[in-house]
Amino acid sequence: ANNFKQPIDLSSLIECNESHFSFSDDDEEQDIGEHINQIEINESKISPSSTAFVTFTSLRAKQAAAQCALTPDRTSMRVFHAPDPRSVLWENINFPFSMQDTAKFGMKVVWIVGILFWAIPVSVVNSLANLNSILQALNIKTVDSSKPWYGFLSGLLPVIALALLLDALYALIVLTAKRVLKLKSLSDVDAYATYWYQLYQFANLWLIVIGGSIFNQLQALLSNPESILNTVANAMIGSSVFFLNMILTQSVGKCAHDLSRIPKYSQSLFLRLWRSERTPTKRQAEASKTPDTYQWGYEIPKITFIFMVVILYCPIVPIMEIFGLVYFAARYITYKHQFLHVNAQSFE
Repeated sequence: ANNFKQPIDLSSLIECNESHFSFSDDDEEQDIGEHINQIEINESKISPSSTAFVTFTSLRAKQAAAQCALTPDRTSMRVFHAPDPRSVLWENINFPFSMQDTAKFGMKVVWIVGILFWAIPVSVVNSLANLNSILQALNIKTVDSSKPWYGFLSGLLPVIALALLLDALYALIVLTAKRVLKLKSLSDVDAYATYWYQLYQFANLWLIVIGGSIFNQLQALLSNPESILNTVANAMIGSSVFFLNMILTQSVGKCAHDLSRIPKYSQSLFLRLWRSERTPTKRQAEASKTPDTYQWGYEIPKITFIFMVVILYCPIVPIMEIFGLVYFAARYITYKHQFLHVNAQSFE
């Protein structure tokens, strides 16, 4: 059985307002009449929904309804297991599945085109490795490239820029799933974000290793299929430093970010300073105590990406295995601590 929101019968509310209110004067009668008119206007804005939640009294009946073909045309009625009630996006319930399918197809075209042209932002990110070129473009005096900190900073800037770019991409995918596709549950949003975010991670691996746009690589592959092996072999060694910096940053920076909880403390401090002269409401106090939840559509593709990099490079760059061991050990310790003491999933 699944819990679901009970609809409000506005007609009975209107009847109650009309039959149980006594009017002492004309002003009160006019004021209450305006409220009744507002209720009627709100009632007219309610749109019918093609989605319904059905509660069964037996598990056998529920499984039979979910597995059997209830109509000859499979597009006329779609039956699937109800999501966790806490994950239902009630504001998207009225959105028809036919319009959702059309929106999914349109966004699929957009995401595929984005993958084909993903080399443009990746090239901009890789250009950050040349710090003196950036300083010259900003009319700032260049620095000595032989200094140790210059090499460290030049290797770290592209990694941080790529991480910020991917974070913005994930936020865009989630926003699209909620506002454009109007998916009806957070679990569907998480699955949708995982799929497309992982595809962009695959594109990142290919573009960072090979370089250039996908169109150029396809043209070279079609003209000389045997050259792709030599191209990959020659390019892998040059990209190993970038991946080592990425794994090191993820091992230290990401784990420190999760364990320190600096963003959460900063948010609490800002709210306390902002509300210094007034007492927070009960709802605000409870909201500040709500534990964080992990977005698996954001976490799993990153872990999969690091795993692919380690497997790809361990035969030719043996030190990559050590970096991979440090990364997965650090993530294991961080996840165990966060799940046991800090985080709590808002839905299953």
